Amino acid sequence: MTGPADDLVLEIDDLSITFPGGRGFLPWQRLPDVRAVQHVSLSIARGDTLGLVGESGSGKTTIGRAVLRFIRPRSGRIRVGDFDVTGFEGSVPRSFRRAVQVVFQDPVGSLNPSMVVGDIVGEPLRIHAGLSGAARQDRAGDLLEQVGLQRHHLNRYPHEFSGGQRQRIAVARALATDPDLLVLDEPVSALDVSTQSQVINLLERLQRETSAAYLFIAHDLAVVRHVCNRIAVMYHSRIVETGPSDGICDAPAHPYTELLLASIPDPDPEVQTGRSARRRALTIGTAGSVGNAPEDGCPFADRCPHVMDVCRESFPEFTPTLAGGEVACHLHTSGPMLGGAPVGTLGSVGA
Repeated sequence: MTGPADDLVLEIDDLSITFPGGRGFLPWQRLPDVRAVQHVSLSIARGDTLGLVGESGSGKTTIGRAVLRFIRPRSGRIRVGDFDVTGFEGSVPRSFRRAVQVVFQDPVGSLNPSMVVGDIVGEPLRIHAGLSGAARQDRAGDLLEQVGLQRHHLNRYPHEFSGGQRQRIAVARALATDPDLLVLDEPVSALDVSTQSQVINLLERLQRETSAAYLFIAHDLAVVRHVCNRIAVMYHSRIVETGPSDGICDAPAHPYTELLLASIPDPDPEVQTGRSARRRALTIGTAGSVGNAPEDGCPFADRCPHVMDVCRESFPEFTPTLAGGEVACHLHTSGPMLGGAPVGTLGSVGA
């Protein structure tokens, strides 16, 4: 849960990000600008994990890149601790790079194949802590042991490790600066299921030890529920629902959230049959994340079975839900009953 204001590590206020449109078929044609993120507000307290979940193209990774100051937003504000990220001019302060680190989805692409692990993990120690020689190697060995590897691994190259071990190396490198915030961009989606659970357990243990805040970006609600205190559901540039993890997964308030939950496979044939039927009932169109997001109106309108005229005219205000979160849906601002369920819960799709 979000803590008091003075304990917030990350604050995002009314963030919007637009990318310039490309060239059309004809030389003089220019495609419209792409609205990747629209009016997003989020916060994470120290020691907490916020799961930012949505399908490909929703804009969740773009938010993570903006937090890391890899891209500039069109408008809005991002604060990490005492740093006003959107106010940086020119080069980014080295102290900010110490405070915010990232673990990418693909450990193969994020680790330099020509460097041994000791140099990969030791590089931030040299740049930010000024360590060199034996002191740097000793600290790098400590970090490897912290993530479940051994000191003799320092002299090996990334290709000599499994996918899960490479991701542990990436985590060790991120921890080298003792960051306040870790941006985890799909950190387990490239791993097999058994390795996923090992890395997730590792991240949870490290958070207890360091009290770092996590922004956990993913598309799998089942994983996000296990890892995160709170969840923000994103669809086609907009946050459509936020709330406690269990509350969102047990009582989804937005039709898109329910669709995501109905898409999670289950080994029980009866549960899976029910989810498949619910998924078909919740989808009347095709995925809307291809192309530009609407500036006005709900981006899920063309896929929603409950769509009303107002859904295409204006984006709804956030409304409190019975599960303790907020939802942006005209079904709730209009106050209807859905299938006998009270406002604030569309109903569970199965455990």
